[in-house]
Amino acid sequence: MEKKQSLLERASRLLDVPGDVLAGLPRLELIGDGELRMEPHRGILAYGPEEIHISAGKLLVMVRGEGLELRAMNPAQLLITGRITSVELTR
Repeated sequence: MEKKQSLLERASRLLDVPGDVLAGLPRLELIGDGELRMEPHRGILAYGPEEIHISAGKLLVMVRGEGLELRAMNPAQLLITGRITSVELTR
């Protein structure tokens, strides 16, 4: 029995665009415990060396660690470095 595909899955395949992009969800890339890349974002809500809160539309991304720094940011993406101990997503 074939599974029904969601509209999002069909659109993603038809348009050759990742489903997360169509759903408005952020793409997070964690490299070890020292670097986090995120795209897209909607801005920084809180910033400190131990915690950074980022708006991602429907989600709030909370990055915790030590010596955290926002190394680069433009309207499309951002880069956080430091010792990252956790990344939490909340709706």
